[in-house]
Amino acid sequence: MMDIKIIDKVLSKTATPDEGRQVAAWFATDEGQEYFSQRYDRESYLMNEKIIAEWSDHEIPTERMKIRFFSQLKMRVRTFRFRVAAAVLIPFIFFVGAFTFVANRSGIFSSEEMAEVIVPYGDQLQVILQDGTTVQLNSGSHFQYPKSFGLFSRKVKLVGEGYFSVAKETGRPFVVNLNEIAVKVTGTKFNVKAYSDDNKITVALEEGHVKIADKSNNVYPLNIGQNAQYDKNSGVCVVSTAEDMTVHTAWRTKSLNFYRTPLKEILKTLERQYEVRFVVNDSSLLNCKYSISTSKVNVSDILLDLEKVSKVRFCSDDKNQFKVSLMK
Repeated sequence: MMDIKIIDKVLSKTATPDEGRQVAAWFATDEGQEYFSQRYDRESYLMNEKIIAEWSDHEIPTERMKIRFFSQLKMRVRTFRFRVAAAVLIPFIFFVGAFTFVANRSGIFSSEEMAEVIVPYGDQLQVILQDGTTVQLNSGSHFQYPKSFGLFSRKVKLVGEGYFSVAKETGRPFVVNLNEIAVKVTGTKFNVKAYSDDNKITVALEEGHVKIADKSNNVYPLNIGQNAQYDKNSGVCVVSTAEDMTVHTAWRTKSLNFYRTPLKEILKTLERQYEVRFVVNDSSLLNCKYSISTSKVNVSDILLDLEKVSKVRFCSDDKNQFKVSLMK
């Protein structure tokens, strides 16, 4: 039987590398797996009982969120067994709908098994990884991370949009794989927009330093206040100084901020964040550029503001669909 004190040191990230290797090897045995399973089940149960007690009396924004919260919470209680770094679900009242995932902090182990988070349209989520890094995910995003980071690297994958606040670890760089490019950091705050149906990937740096590398091994360093736009079709990456960083990060604070943005991109953002659909019969309208800043929550109110600064009109067919036409 392994010394419980050493196990506790490893799980609290205060163990030496040698102690970590000993415990990792023991966890691979039948005896170690049985101990870890029983302990993890017990602590996970107590954690979730506390979560339910703390949150069930709080207001949950919509009935849909309430149903999803309790169903996913029960599901995760059942699937904790033998998972080194499974995620715990906590409701996080933020925008249209949002949650927080908290990953187990047993980061001394390495695992190639990936966990994934898929954010539906109309929702947002926040993920707290095992190293303390937080990732705020926007609607329509798909985020993958290892159930336990290795000793020398922290690699995740994102399709969509996310704001990263990376825990600083000089000897263990954090890498965000965006398919066409990768963002490498050791500790910083930045926003990434990399939806699969967008032609461009945007990285905006708010704090620290990052390096962007493409598939041809070209490297583009970013400093505070700079953003990079990578064109998927041409492979060209342009680095510039951001005139207004909120253009990239306003979505995190219940706001939308567009500056000379084509209507096509504005509508696409609204579709993701509000789970609505737009029907545009005149495609020439999509290339018209508009500037608008709003913190209104109701999509109908946002469209009224957009009508004031544009030449388009929005007519609601039903609750979730709008026809877009030229204003007469």
